[in-house]
Amino acid sequence: MNSIVQSDPGTPEDNGEEDLAPDPWVLDEGAMRNGIHVMTGLLLAVAVGGSFSMEFNTAALNLLLCTIFAVFYFVGFESVSHWSDFRRQVWVFVLTGVWILELIVAPVGIYLIFAVYFVLLRAMPDIRGVVSVVFVTLIAIVMQMPSGLTLGGAMGPAVSAAVTLAMYYAVLMLTRLNREREEAVRELIATRNELAASQHAQGASAERQRLAHEIHDTVAQGLSSIQMLLHVAEADLRDGNPDKAIERMDTARTTASESLAEARAMIAALQPAALAETSLTGALERMVEPFAQAGDLDISVDVDGEGHQLPMKTEATLLRIAQGAVGNVAKHSGATRCRVTVTYAPGEVRLDVVDNGRGFDPEEVEAQPAGLGHVGLEAMRSRAAEQGGELIIESQPGGPTAVTVALPVYGDDL
Repeated sequence: MNSIVQSDPGTPEDNGEEDLAPDPWVLDEGAMRNGIHVMTGLLLAVAVGGSFSMEFNTAALNLLLCTIFAVFYFVGFESVSHWSDFRRQVWVFVLTGVWILELIVAPVGIYLIFAVYFVLLRAMPDIRGVVSVVFVTLIAIVMQMPSGLTLGGAMGPAVSAAVTLAMYYAVLMLTRLNREREEAVRELIATRNELAASQHAQGASAERQRLAHEIHDTVAQGLSSIQMLLHVAEADLRDGNPDKAIERMDTARTTASESLAEARAMIAALQPAALAETSLTGALERMVEPFAQAGDLDISVDVDGEGHQLPMKTEATLLRIAQGAVGNVAKHSGATRCRVTVTYAPGEVRLDVVDNGRGFDPEEVEAQPAGLGHVGLEAMRSRAAEQGGELIIESQPGGPTAVTVALPVYGDDL
């Protein structure tokens, strides 16, 4: 048997029939339907058993009526959900008529009124079913009057009707609650799926942004340094300084090799290649060298405080921010000197990049549409925020410029 929570196969969308109230006749494991069928079978057996005390012709008619009732009841009860309203009415009319004839032939047939009640409510799960139950109850009472109506004879059908209606509408309410619960579960699952999709999209967007910053601070900065070095080397050759040009091309070659290592490390999701081979200070010194040569800059790297090993992610963040800041100094500032300072303090590490260049208006630059114009500043701020730190840019037209980032360092990280 079917379950009470499954969809009714007779919905209007499926067969073009009129909309009906929720069908309560599909209980878990078919408990209600099976119970009604068993009860009807027992009542039919009682009615058939009454044939043994009847004359042959009457007994034959009683058996015929019980057989017709059984066929129409069991076939119709399983198929009524697929029928049109007219066919349902015909089914109800035939079964009720057969029951009335059975009641005339064998008074014991009055017990089949229970099956008739459920047939009426099965075919008409609305106010028509309730009215029909009351009408059939009145018929059962009136049919007893010629032989003498007793209080029990009147109360039996009336109480049976009340119990049947109460049970039916209790099950109907439970069915509706089950369907509402199923709908809520479906909505919850849909919402969860939408949330997962949204989180996936946000994660993908964040990853794209992270990769954009990573590429800007590694490959793009390296290519920019190589371009500047080769440009200066070309000028040296034209000025008759081949040794100086060769030195700059050697630096460009070294920068290209380091950029390639950075790209491979990034692809492999490893730490910055420079940090894998040396300390933060050593990585900073190697990082500033090509920028110093390309821009004819005097760049120094200093350490303030007692230097110590930091978490790899913290050191990588400081290196990337320093790389972006120094790259901006070499490309845009027109400076002659730049100082990179790492300050170790209790619970904090700070990076300062200061130059004596022409300066700029930070608010004006950051107000520009996001893109290549200031992706470096955006990347630096994003990196600092990811580590719980803050990046501060102090500059004005005419210079100088100072970029400062402070990252927290907790005791467990030391």
